Amino acid sequence: MRILVSWLREFVDVAASPEEIARTMSVRGFAVESIEPLAGRDAVLDFEITANRPDCMSVMGMAREVATAYGLAFH
Repeated sequence: MRILVSWLREFVDVAASPEEIARTMSVRGFAVESIEPLAGRDAVLDFEITANRPDCMSVMGMAREVATAYGLAFH
């Protein structure tokens, strides 16, 4: 599933770089297949979502996981 980092930041105030987010989420079981840099601090993260995690098959679902991983509020 391809997600823009800027989309994640609409729901979570994560200051980490796209590479740091990819590393953190990979450790938590969400493999990142690729990181496609874009202008500014934005990038496209290509997550591999397993069948047992349908709750993460949306931007909001992944944003909740990022919020949990970094101990941040989801809004």
